[in-house]
Amino acid sequence: MKTYIYYLLIVTSILTIVSCENELPFDFNNNPPKLVMNALIDTTNPENILYLNFTGKEYATNVQNATVEVRINGQLAESLRPLPIEPEENEQCRFKITSKFNPGDVVRIDALTDDGKYHAWSEVIVPQPLKEIEKIDTLSVEISKSGFTYDRLQYKITFNDRPNEDNYYRILVDLQISIPDYNFDTDETVMKIKHSYGFEAHDDIVLTDGHPSTGDDDDNGIFDNIENKYGVFDDSRFKNSSYTMTVYNNIRAPRYLQLPVNIEVDVVIHLLSITETEYYYLKALNLLESDSYDETINEPIRLPSNVNGGLGVIGISTETSKTIHFPDYWARY
Repeated sequence: MKTYIYYLLIVTSILTIVSCENELPFDFNNNPPKLVMNALIDTTNPENILYLNFTGKEYATNVQNATVEVRINGQLAESLRPLPIEPEENEQCRFKITSKFNPGDVVRIDALTDDGKYHAWSEVIVPQPLKEIEKIDTLSVEISKSGFTYDRLQYKITFNDRPNEDNYYRILVDLQISIPDYNFDTDETVMKIKHSYGFEAHDDIVLTDGHPSTGDDDDNGIFDNIENKYGVFDDSRFKNSSYTMTVYNNIRAPRYLQLPVNIEVDVVIHLLSITETEYYYLKALNLLESDSYDETINEPIRLPSNVNGGLGVIGISTETSKTIHFPDYWARY
């Protein structure tokens, strides 16, 4: 599974923000730069990217010369040098990790600058995946929001918690729309897949952290709920038992895709087992990116870090998934 996540720089930038009216003096002698190392590794991806930067007074700076070493169960798996800098990557220093990780592996990642001044490292145990998604029931429903009614597809997803341990999970709802695309170079029509990962979970007690609501509740401001856009949850409400999770999404094709041709639609439900640090990191991002957070009146959010000798988050996830195919897309939607 390949997803695109654009929030790793937040760990870097939030550390340089001071929420007060008057600028505080910044002493570089007492606050020397630190390495910031970030990677959310998906074991289903053959390649994963690690980002390496320096903290700074006003903005992060990229590392010019460094090596990243990846060890699995104490054995060196790969030694990496930076990828070429790409402008669209905000000139971040990036490393491509291609090691294969298995559940239970002890993974240690070290970042060392060539001048020997900086060394940051993190050690993570690859979590065990859920055994399976037992079943997914779907239903076409209408949701009322802002005085309007919207068509949604409801998913009831049943799975069993991993027994006798504290578990941390993440759900991804991957809407895949296959559309024909003409390739002028080869003079043929090929199928391209458009991905969309949005979902709603306003009435699920686990995904709302015990505060389910209706769309009208959200509009009326009855509940000041924080949207769980990263879909993270723990097993505290269903430990050692089965749970049926409820989410919704819109599987209507965008107007620009509504062509007079057949469109294939798949929805892939991914349930990821994640580390505790990644769980609290993404939970903090939910708050940081919500309308409920105002940096002018709220205390600064302290993001978790599991990097020694520096800052940042190294997370590794495993997953189980289930695909729902809609061959009669046009007939139903």
